[in-house]
Amino acid sequence: MKSVRKLAIFSIGYAASVFAAHYILPYETLLTAVVLAAAAALPGLLFKGNARKRILLAALAAAIGFLGYKYHYDSTVIPCEELTGKTLTVQVQVLDYPMHYDYCSRINVKLKTDGVPQVKTAIYDYDHKLTDVEPGDMLSVKLRFRSAATRYGEEVDNCISDGIYAIGNLEEAELISHGGSVKFLPQRIGKALRTQIKSVFPQDAAPFMLALLTGDRSEYYNDDALYSAMGVSGLAHAVAISGMHVSFLVAFLQLVMGRSRRTSLLCLTLIWAFVVMSGSSPSAVRAGIMLSVFLLAPVFGRENDRTTSLCFALALILAANPFAAGSVSLQLSFSAMAGIYLFAQPVYDWLNTHIKGKGRLRSYLIGSLSSSLSVTVFSVPLIAVHFGYVSLLMPITNILCLWAVSVLFVGGYAVCLIGFVIKPLAALAAGVLAYLVRYIAFVVKGLARLPYSAVYTENLYAVLWLAFVYAAFTVWYFVRRKVKRLNPLIPAALSLIALLGVFLQTRADMLNDTGTLSVMDVGSGQCIAVTEGEHAAVIDCGSRGTMTNAGSEVGQYLLASGRWKIDCLILTHLHSDHINGVVRLMNTVKVGTLVLPEYVGYIDDGVLSELVAAAHDNHVGLMYISRDTELNAGGISLKLYAPFDKGDKNDRGIMLTAEIGNESVLVTGDVREATERKLVNAQDLSDTDILIVGHHGSKYSTSEELLDEADPEKAVISVGYNNYGHPADEVLERLREHGITIYRTDERGRIVIYCGD
Repeated sequence: MKSVRKLAIFSIGYAASVFAAHYILPYETLLTAVVLAAAAALPGLLFKGNARKRILLAALAAAIGFLGYKYHYDSTVIPCEELTGKTLTVQVQVLDYPMHYDYCSRINVKLKTDGVPQVKTAIYDYDHKLTDVEPGDMLSVKLRFRSAATRYGEEVDNCISDGIYAIGNLEEAELISHGGSVKFLPQRIGKALRTQIKSVFPQDAAPFMLALLTGDRSEYYNDDALYSAMGVSGLAHAVAISGMHVSFLVAFLQLVMGRSRRTSLLCLTLIWAFVVMSGSSPSAVRAGIMLSVFLLAPVFGRENDRTTSLCFALALILAANPFAAGSVSLQLSFSAMAGIYLFAQPVYDWLNTHIKGKGRLRSYLIGSLSSSLSVTVFSVPLIAVHFGYVSLLMPITNILCLWAVSVLFVGGYAVCLIGFVIKPLAALAAGVLAYLVRYIAFVVKGLARLPYSAVYTENLYAVLWLAFVYAAFTVWYFVRRKVKRLNPLIPAALSLIALLGVFLQTRADMLNDTGTLSVMDVGSGQCIAVTEGEHAAVIDCGSRGTMTNAGSEVGQYLLASGRWKIDCLILTHLHSDHINGVVRLMNTVKVGTLVLPEYVGYIDDGVLSELVAAAHDNHVGLMYISRDTELNAGGISLKLYAPFDKGDKNDRGIMLTAEIGNESVLVTGDVREATERKLVNAQDLSDTDILIVGHHGSKYSTSEELLDEADPEKAVISVGYNNYGHPADEVLERLREHGITIYRTDERGRIVIYCGD
């Protein structure tokens, strides 16, 4: 058995056990798993030769993986969880420059005090006390610790997968000493590069270039229209610090220049320049290790076994931090590279044989298409699981834009280097490159708006179609060994026919919808979708106490059912838990009219102007409700009640009744009992069948008078993790006393009620 194969078997066994420990096995069973893995080596003794070696090696690797995961958990997560809820004064060393957000700054540090775990910690500074600290600075800080492994009452791994094991809210801070260690040179280079990008690139192009060249996506996220379009069109990898776009470049260079020492050295230089320039973030380092292990074999004249290289790189990263198994960027990077390693060359060879012609354009098209198709083989299932959709346009988008991304990636670094010497020349070159950024934005926004640009896992037919595609190509792969001339276009054609069937059946189901009320699971926010046939109305679009974006949640729900347009989007009032997903929704689905209460502008904190600007950008009409108004969306009838009060935001909101199929639904927003009584005195609510409980079950809403007048059969409470005690016990008791059936999103998830015949 060759040494490279031994390394591959060990790496696979180790990585598999770490992933099993992270996703499948409870912590309490890890020691048992170690024993069982070691015991699995015993049957291997019955075999001889290579079979015995493989079994023993895999079993040993699995045992080490389980044991290593448990040790890492015991030495990091458990002691850090014991800090949760405590307020301590500790010494820390700053690891990177602060990241500034609207309401706080975040600084990554390492704890340096005896008696507490010496781990990487994220400090949240809500008073902006540490805006000027630099990497290497020593600080004395008073922190109120909270868990890095839980958020909003649920277990999460996004922090620990990046090696952050504790989180602290800053209360006091004092500088002990400045640090100037060469250890933090990459961070300083990264800051200098970010400063250079902001100074030479035009304002509209700088956020994209920051994300592409440094991995700093804070400003890129602010352009929600571009961010959403990049994902749906299949180009999100272009600004992923995970290194997926570097993987594309490596694959493309190898396909065009061949696999040689020269190509490997060029790629290695490119990769580690990117890692250093991006500030050596964990995800960038992971990408560098992954690609370097693969590229180093030809440099040293060793056998280049792709499986061994990929598996060893994964095992090496997991050995440093087993929790990196939960990193989405890690999973996508490795799945992308696995697809490239295994399929890029065969696909390139097939396309090169069947696509006639000559020239660089042909080579580029074949290279881009082969890379794009091969990268999707293993990444598509992960994208579907993590993001809820799969772009159907990724190959087209990559052909149209990947060349521009490559030029921007290389040219952007060149411009920044020039900027350190001749700023005007760099600004001139950056202005030219900015046209490529605008070209990319134009292409992805246009493609993302096309109907059927993606399939969504909300749609069962789409999930079955994905399974069919993999089954069809798997059957073709094995059958072609016997029938060697079996064309791969056959499973491709069958997949396209099946996809057409998905679209037709989805539309048929949509047209047969005689009325549905869907209350989204958006934590202690509110987002309600009302549908009938191809028509839809959305009432509020906000979330709180959850990592779910309400706009993405309801947008994907509607798109999955074949609806590309919302007739009207009604906002009861402008509190964030009712509107913080509105911009995302308008960037995801075409909205006809945005409906707002008349008094919304009396106290404008900037929220209204943001909504109006997004509506203008997306060609959405505006309607302000100052008197009782009736709207219709197909078979959906909406009666909007004018705000009764100009005071508090909650009480100057819209209340409404929606007639859907055979049901009448009353939505009161967040108004208090006094305003509910005004509604009862002004309107006949006696036909109400379903009540959307006011203010997420607050004790200040859902009055006896409202329940007596409306007398609904069902009540839906949109509620999740919160510190307000919602839903209040007295509200639940009042509902029970009236014999009302209660549905809660925190218990059932999304509530869907079919209201038609």
